[in-house]
Amino acid sequence: MIGSSRDLDNLTRKIRPDEIIETLRLDHPQAFKARLLNRYRNSRLPGSGYFQFSEKQLLDCKKQFGIKSKIPKTISEEFTIALTGSIVLLVITALFFRSINILPLMSFALSLAFSSLPMWLLLFLGNFGGYDCSDLKPFSSWFNRIRALILASLLSVFSFLIFRLALLQNL
Repeated sequence: MIGSSRDLDNLTRKIRPDEIIETLRLDHPQAFKARLLNRYRNSRLPGSGYFQFSEKQLLDCKKQFGIKSKIPKTISEEFTIALTGSIVLLVITALFFRSINILPLMSFALSLAFSSLPMWLLLFLGNFGGYDCSDLKPFSSWFNRIRALILASLLSVFSFLIFRLALLQNL
C-alpha cells in the first residue's frame, strides 16, 4: 500500500500490515504520494490503495524513498521543472531562429513566445505528467498554476511588445 498518515503508529495499529517496507517524513506528502500512485498505476489492485509489485518494482519503489530518488518530493518542484523547460526552450528556439537568419529582435520575440508554452501547460494541466491532479487534494496545485499564469502572461506580453518593436524597426 502507498499512503500517507499524520500518525503512522495509529495507522499501523488500525490496518495491521505484515511489514512496513519504507517510510519517509515530508511536510507535504501529497505530491510525492500522487507521483508514486501515477508511477505504479498499472500495478494497482482495482478499487484499492494496494499494489501487486514485482520484485523489480518493489526495489524501485523503495529507492524513491531514498536520497537517489528520481521523483520530485513537492508540488513546488513542478514549477521548477516548468521553469527549466521554459529556459531550455528559450535557448533552443533562439538558436534555431538565429540559424535561419531571422532578425535578432524578431528571433528573441519568437523565442520568448515559445518559452511561455511550458508555463501555459502547467497552468491548464496542473503538471507535466508526473501525477494525476485528481490524486491531490483540491486546490493544492493552484499556487503553481497562479505562478505559471503570471510568468506565462509576462513572457507573452514581452514577446508581443518586442515583436511589435521589431515590426516598427523594419518599416
